[in-house]
Amino acid sequence: MASQGLGPDWRCLFANDIDCAKAAAYRLNKDPHALTVADIHNAKLSDLPGQADPSWASFSCQDLSLAGSGAVLVVDRSGVFWPFWNLMKGLARQRRSPKIIALENAVEAITSNQGRDLAAIATAFAGLGYRFGYLVIAAE
Repeated sequence: MASQGLGPDWRCLFANDIDCAKAAAYRLNKDPHALTVADIHNAKLSDLPGQADPSWASFSCQDLSLAGSGAVLVVDRSGVFWPFWNLMKGLARQRRSPKIIALENAVEAITSNQGRDLAAIATAFAGLGYRFGYLVIAAE
């Protein structure tokens, strides 16, 4: 959905989802060639063409949200932040870092694990030289 907001002049270089229903909807509405339907744990730097800017990621919020288990950033679904971040580190080593990286998640990501998950994300960003901040948007 981020590409909708970025407008028609923005072109997606790589999209990834593990959910076949979401992938079908994406293929109907966006460039089907940019989409890889697979577990992000299996993505390689060679799958990422060029230098994407911005890089936009969303990782599953079920584990972190009030409706979920209130788990932390290391479980199956919410833990997919880390393989994404490994790709960002790889891009940095290849001097292909995006200028902007945007993450989206449930508001509970701010307080999950007593704030330690947000601190871990902030530390990851800082480790690659990014400035980090967060914004809560009510999508009502």
